[in-house]
Amino acid sequence: MRADVSAATSGTQNVSYEVDYPLLRQRIDRRFQPSHAWGWASPQLEPMEFSLVVWTGDGNSACFVKGNNQVFLPRNVTAGCVDPALASNLATDALTMSPSLVERIRRSKGSEEREVDINGIRFPAVYSNLDKLLLVVDPETYLPYIVRSEEQHPIYGNATKDLYLSNYKQVQGIKFPHTIQTIYSSSSQRLSVVLEDFVIDKIKTSPKFRDDFFDLVPHGQKVNISEKPPNVPSGLVTDYSTSLLGLPVKNVSVEALKSARPVDLPQVYWLIIDDSHDLGFKQLIIEFETEVIVCDAPPFWSEAVMEWIKKNIGKKVTYVAPSHHHRDHSGGVADYVRAGAKLIIPEMAVDYWSSIPGAQFITFNQTHPYVHRDNKVQAWFNWADQAPHAADWTYVMVTERCPDKNSSIFVFEADTWEAGLSVDLGNQQQMRQWLDQLLEDGIPRSTTVMPTHGWITPLEQLINITAYPYPDFDIGRWRKGAAMCDESATKKHKDN
Repeated sequence: MRADVSAATSGTQNVSYEVDYPLLRQRIDRRFQPSHAWGWASPQLEPMEFSLVVWTGDGNSACFVKGNNQVFLPRNVTAGCVDPALASNLATDALTMSPSLVERIRRSKGSEEREVDINGIRFPAVYSNLDKLLLVVDPETYLPYIVRSEEQHPIYGNATKDLYLSNYKQVQGIKFPHTIQTIYSSSSQRLSVVLEDFVIDKIKTSPKFRDDFFDLVPHGQKVNISEKPPNVPSGLVTDYSTSLLGLPVKNVSVEALKSARPVDLPQVYWLIIDDSHDLGFKQLIIEFETEVIVCDAPPFWSEAVMEWIKKNIGKKVTYVAPSHHHRDHSGGVADYVRAGAKLIIPEMAVDYWSSIPGAQFITFNQTHPYVHRDNKVQAWFNWADQAPHAADWTYVMVTERCPDKNSSIFVFEADTWEAGLSVDLGNQQQMRQWLDQLLEDGIPRSTTVMPTHGWITPLEQLINITAYPYPDFDIGRWRKGAAMCDESATKKHKDN
């Protein structure tokens, strides 16, 4: 699935290096403009600015010494030193872009010559066992062409992160590339996207730096150098950090999870994963007589959520239904699949999810939603062409098995409306587009919204925020009466 939007649209930066083999220090001073997609996190979309220092060669460390690269943090907050997983990722990036990489490979032990095929073209290359990097060489000029690192991603599987080097120019007798692109590709699906690209305006080969320029922390303080934690997919770290979302790794315990349940529909659990701020993540759990459906799957929380379900509901998760493919909603899907859950997804997204080993699918489309029922509750999974927010975006409607005009109706949605929060966090286009879909499907305005970001809120509030002309009707209009029971079924339901 192609990228929906860019994380940032324009900016400037200085990238500085200090090299003392095998030690390498990098500093990035960057200022850039986040794209309109981040209006929910930063309504005024102020430019972001940070200074990041990275050390590698004797353990990996990285610290923001000024500002941060997390779009939802205040611009004046200095993020400080990052988690070891992100430090390892940033250290690899620093080595990849280092102007001394060729010399580093030449001096290191254990490098080996290789030949690689890219789009049917054979390229000479050398692999560094020290840094786990592949340097691909232009066969005509023998200048560095691509520096490749490999990553594991929970959705994309084996992936490559390629730094493309082109437009070489001489600077003081040395040829330097002046056009840089980072291309991310998957081996298991058709994915090749530009993570970052920039043009170099000026290169200084012998700059003068102040003594503390490459300090990770203020002078005299201790720097904590630690190993990358296990079981953290490097591809997911890249996914988050390049999207201005920080780091996906969270310390979550079952005891920290909280839930809310409607009094008149106790089979529905709104599970609060993170209540540290209003935009903290929530999931929807729907309990049936013999099954459990989990809606959305943020990374690193799956084990805790499954344990919570076993403890509080007493059943295994049988289905997982990501609202869409964005990493904060889908990074944990593979965990549920490994535990035996089937995926509930729109049929247009099957190719995307097929790279997860062992994945089994229940699919639906615009005219044929997926419906899961028992004698007490029914859940409808809905998708529309030209969906808001993302091409594969879906929402879930839940109500009792045989509803009437007084029955409660709940909708689970992600990212189209930050329900219960300030109106300036919302995107009017997305909100109105979703209301168009709800009206077409037949959702009553008396519905209650359970969001992934925000708080449980009446749909009426969204209608008021958008000044949307939404008529008044009951659940009988839902997909032309498809949620209703006939008289015999209603009698059976009452008898039960």
